Amino acid sequence: MEILLIVLYLIVNFLSLKYNIHIFQLNYYTPSTQLKWTMKNWKKFLGLVILNVIGIVTIILNNKIGIIVSVIALLINAYIVLEKNVKKKIVFTKRVIRLFITNYIILIALGLILKNNIDIFNITLLIINAVIPIYMILLNYINKPINNAINQHYVNDAKKILKSMPNLKIITITGSYGKTSTKNYLAKILSEKYNVLYTPGNFNTLLGITRTIRTQLKPTHEIFVCEVGIDRVGEMEKINKLVQSNYCMITAIGPQHLETFKTQENIIKSKLKIMDGLKDGGVAFLNLDNEYLRNSKIERKYIGYGIENNDNNKMKITNVSYGAKGLEFSINDGKDEYKFNSKLLGDHNLVNLFGAITVAEYLGVPMKEIANAVKHIESVEHRLKLIPGNEYNLIDDSYNSNPIGATNALKVLGKMQGVRILITPGMVELGDKQYEYNYNFGEVAAKNADYIFLVNKQQTLPIYNALMDQKYPSGKVEVVDDFNTAMEKARKVENNGKEKYILIENDLPDNY
Repeated sequence: MEILLIVLYLIVNFLSLKYNIHIFQLNYYTPSTQLKWTMKNWKKFLGLVILNVIGIVTIILNNKIGIIVSVIALLINAYIVLEKNVKKKIVFTKRVIRLFITNYIILIALGLILKNNIDIFNITLLIINAVIPIYMILLNYINKPINNAINQHYVNDAKKILKSMPNLKIITITGSYGKTSTKNYLAKILSEKYNVLYTPGNFNTLLGITRTIRTQLKPTHEIFVCEVGIDRVGEMEKINKLVQSNYCMITAIGPQHLETFKTQENIIKSKLKIMDGLKDGGVAFLNLDNEYLRNSKIERKYIGYGIENNDNNKMKITNVSYGAKGLEFSINDGKDEYKFNSKLLGDHNLVNLFGAITVAEYLGVPMKEIANAVKHIESVEHRLKLIPGNEYNLIDDSYNSNPIGATNALKVLGKMQGVRILITPGMVELGDKQYEYNYNFGEVAAKNADYIFLVNKQQTLPIYNALMDQKYPSGKVEVVDDFNTAMEKARKVENNGKEKYILIENDLPDNY
């Protein structure tokens, strides 16, 4: 029976550890963020703690009954931590595997030490299971020297590769929002003339960039477009040590990741530091439609772009119009006027596109080739992507909303002719301004959506309060528990022969 308990424990240990490591992965392997998440979600673990404590007490009082109770407790435990319907599954990286290996080394060591006292061993195992969120963080600290050494080796290797390619032109792109879209647009346009590599997906951290360089960068590449994502002070300096660029872009600065940056001033200073990574003679490209960039004192050489604010007199954007298939606009380069067609939606996408066009033109790509590339650019996945359908048209803007981007998405929805529906869980990672920004979001939503489905009552409370303050019809707003329910209700909204548009604004990851 004791052996059965140990075997069952090992199964539950794996499931519990897997769940907590998954959350740790979603929290970017940051112990402080993981600890905050654990404290915020303590109710999720209270039942597990009680179950394991009951098992410990009953073993102490009566070995046989205790083991039976412990077996039952572990079975319930296994059911609770079994992940169901997760949006993003755990990725078994080498780091994750090392955490599991360290765990089993500890368990084996405990087994050898306590092999003559099976009751104490079982109690020890149950104690570990009761505090497994903290235990998992401890495993990470045990592995920290190994992780740091391995990571530094990879970074040094990436540095050597870049040093071996002195003719490679590097373009770094950062911003609170818009950087991924701009990166994709720029890479597509530059590919008309150059052999281009760009960082895939969200490989925008120090290690993500390192991995791209080590596994994908070839001697035949002429340009490397590198997205840089940071969420705390000091990260940009580390990336600058790895990547010295010929050109850099700042797409926009806003209140993104306020929870980790602490202040807006920290965000501004940290983003501007990307210019410290420029080589001698390097040029920065800045979105001057963004008030934080427009009002910042810039001491380095830069070219400003924007729809409303543009100090690049050579490039002016005019005749902007939106239609069912996207947008049309013209660019005057001082000599000729070129017409552009794009599948993209929203003024913010137009600004990002114009930024990419500005850089490409500076690097010698002919305007006609730029226009051809723009025509074939697809919306970035989950970023204001219009997906036409027979029953309804989906506007997918589900990736990591920020206040400005979310407002822009609502304005796009408001321009659609037909029944306009919003589905959202609100915005997160906004620190002590989270309520304020979500409330403001609700005010804009009231003007641009005919029906609103809010996901998660607690999270969306400020949006709901704003809607009520705006006298939004109570029968046209509903709070639901999950995204699937919201979609089902949105599908059932009567459209009376009109086009139906459903905007999905943000979709929170599994750690929320």
